[in-house]
Amino acid sequence: MSKLSLHISDWLNPELTYDFIERTRPPMIKVFGDAGLDDAKIREAKQRSPATVFVGRMYFPSQGIERDERVPVDTVLNYDPLADARSAFNQMRGILEKMRGLVTVWEGYNEIPIDTEQPLTERERQKARNYNAFTVELARLMHDAGLQYAAYSFSTGNPVHVELWDLLLDGLRASDYLALHEYIAPNEPWSDFDFGMCNRYREIYARLPENARKPILITECGADYLGQQGFKGKIGVAQYLAMLNRYDQELMRDPYVVGATIYCYGINAPQWKTYDIGGDLAKTLREYIRNTPTPPLDNSIVIVKPDDKTRVPGLLLLAEILALAKQALDKLINDEGEIARTLLKDTIIPWFYQSAPEHSTDLANAQAHTAARWFAEETTRRIEAGKLDQAIQLLMDNVLAWLESPGPRALGILSVEYQAKRKKKSVKKKSAHPSLLLGMESSPETKPKRTRARKRTRARKNTRQDPNPSKAP
Repeated sequence: MSKLSLHISDWLNPELTYDFIERTRPPMIKVFGDAGLDDAKIREAKQRSPATVFVGRMYFPSQGIERDERVPVDTVLNYDPLADARSAFNQMRGILEKMRGLVTVWEGYNEIPIDTEQPLTERERQKARNYNAFTVELARLMHDAGLQYAAYSFSTGNPVHVELWDLLLDGLRASDYLALHEYIAPNEPWSDFDFGMCNRYREIYARLPENARKPILITECGADYLGQQGFKGKIGVAQYLAMLNRYDQELMRDPYVVGATIYCYGINAPQWKTYDIGGDLAKTLREYIRNTPTPPLDNSIVIVKPDDKTRVPGLLLLAEILALAKQALDKLINDEGEIARTLLKDTIIPWFYQSAPEHSTDLANAQAHTAARWFAEETTRRIEAGKLDQAIQLLMDNVLAWLESPGPRALGILSVEYQAKRKKKSVKKKSAHPSLLLGMESSPETKPKRTRARKRTRARKNTRQDPNPSKAP
C-alpha cells in the first residue's frame, strides 16, 4: 500500500483531516509545532486509526550544536554533546508529557548540516562525532522516559559525503528509527524535476552495518524550489500527485521505510502557503492512497522446496510463527509479560535467526527481516523493563505487521512448507492462509546519482534565515 502521509503543522480543517486518517489508515503521521501538537485533535485522530504511529517534533529557537561554519574550529572541539542533549530534552519535557500516550516517536534537532560539497575536513568529521554523541544521549533520555527516538532528521542529500555515516553509527544503534528528508527539486519555472536525491536512503543503508540499519521515517518530502516555493501556483494537483506517485512507487519497494510525510498539511505562515497540500490535493491524495496497490513484481519469484541438505530441522512455518507472535501479543495485553517474553526468546527470535537467508539477492526484504527481528528483541527488553504498553506497540506495529506483509515470502525460505521429521505417525500439514503467502520482491538496489539538486538543496537548507518555526530549525 501507499506510504505517503501527512506532515501536519496546523489542523486547519480537522474534519477533513480525521476523514483522511480514518480512510487511509496511514502507517505514520508527522505532527509539528504548537499548532500541530494539539493533544485533543491527535487523540481524536488516533481513535480513527489506532495503529497509526504519530511522530512529533517541537520547534527549538536555538539548536545547540553549532550551525555556523565561520566559527573557530575550537568551538566544534569544545562543544559538549551530552550537555546539549540534556538541554534539548529539558526543553521538550513539557510537550513530551502533554503528548504522552499520543505521540510515541520523537525527533530532536532538525536539519543539522555536517559538511559541504568540498573535500571533507577534520572539523566536519568532528562535527559528525559530536552529533553522534548528542544522539546517543538524547535517545537514552527518551527511552528512560518511555518514548522512542528517531535519529538525525537530516535535510535532503545530507550528509553530502556518505562516508560520514561511519561516524554516526552509535547514534543509530541507540535510536529506534532513522529520520530523513527527501525532496524533488524543480527548476525555477517548474518545468523540469530532479529526483536525484529521492531514495538516497538506499545508498546510506548499503553502507550501514546490520546492527545500525534502523527502520526509516521520511519525515519531510514533496517538491521544493530552494526553500522558497512549493507546488501551488506552479503546477496543478494532477501533476503534483503524479510526481508523488512516482516517488511512492519506489518507497513501496523498500519494507524498511515506514512511511513518508508530505510537507505540508495545514499551515498559516504566509511564506509557506505554497507548500500546503490541504483542500483539493488532500482529497485527491486520500483517494489515491485508498486505491493504490502494492507495485507489481519486477521478476517472478520461484520458491523451491529445499532438499534434506538445505532444510533447517524443526524450522517453524510462517503461519506457525505468526500464530505464536499473536499469542505473545495476547499475553502482553493480559499482563502476562513473562509468558510473552518466553515465547519471544525461546521460539520467535531464534526463528528469525534460523530463517534468515545467507545470500539473499533481495536486499530490501532481507533488511526488513532483520528489522523485524530487532524489534522482536527490543520487545523483550521493554518487557524486562516492565514497559508492557511499549512492548505491545512494538510487537504489533513492527513484528506482526511484517509477518503479515508480503515481505516474508519474497525471501523464499520463510514460506517453504516443510516440518522436521517425526518418529511417530506424520500429521497432514495445513497450508498457511493464502494472505500470508503473497509475495513482493524489491527492485535491485540503486545508487542515486549525485546531481546539482544536492547543491540546490544544500543552499536551500544552509542559508535559510526565516525564523518562522513552520520550516525553521
